[in-house]
Amino acid sequence: MSPDRTPWREAQPGQGLAYRFLASSFQAPPAPEWVAELVEERLFEAWPFPSDEEDTAAGLRLLGDFCRRWDPERHDELVWDFNRLFVGPGEMLAPPWESVHRSKTGLTFQESTLEVRALYGRFGVEAPALHREPDDHLALELAFVGHLSDLATAADQRSDESELDRCFEAQRAFLQRHLLGWAPTCLGLVQTHAYTAYFRGVASLALGSLKASAHLCGASEDARRDGTAPPSRVVDP
Repeated sequence: MSPDRTPWREAQPGQGLAYRFLASSFQAPPAPEWVAELVEERLFEAWPFPSDEEDTAAGLRLLGDFCRRWDPERHDELVWDFNRLFVGPGEMLAPPWESVHRSKTGLTFQESTLEVRALYGRFGVEAPALHREPDDHLALELAFVGHLSDLATAADQRSDESELDRCFEAQRAFLQRHLLGWAPTCLGLVQTHAYTAYFRGVASLALGSLKASAHLCGASEDARRDGTAPPSRVVDP
């Protein structure tokens, strides 16, 4: 492991935790018990990335506001907000699949879906609903970065330099070729259209985290965006 990768290596345990939190936030509507734990423990206050970055600071502020004002009787608002952003019925305000944003057709199960499926497989990961739901969902891609961080942490603990290099290169390539090329657009739509401070907050935290991760591994934040489809035309697949 070359000396300039030391900050990346030291960040991996915290990065793994952060990306698991983010992945769960976009996978499904937050369960009542999850929200109760978030409000009580405020785990986001120990966010592992610098809190002075604009998006990260905004996300922490929004989640703090959400927790201070939380009323369990309003849980249905979170479910409604999640569905209107990511599910439907009808038009989605923030389609959560890479292929929708990057393919010329604006459809799911396109080239990017197969590419991320192959990358997952190299590291022992398989989408939970293989062939039924697209592998390039935002939550799955975020979870994969977290998985690579966990593998890197384990490799560091056993001083496996070869595996550390493998995880570093995979993480940089995955961010640059996939997440950085479309997730900022999707997360920007969440920031714009989310009704609840919870989803605006986690979207901002995700944007800040992607910037921090890109900096740590030298991935370009200006990754090429191919054939972005107008989100307003996307309907529930």
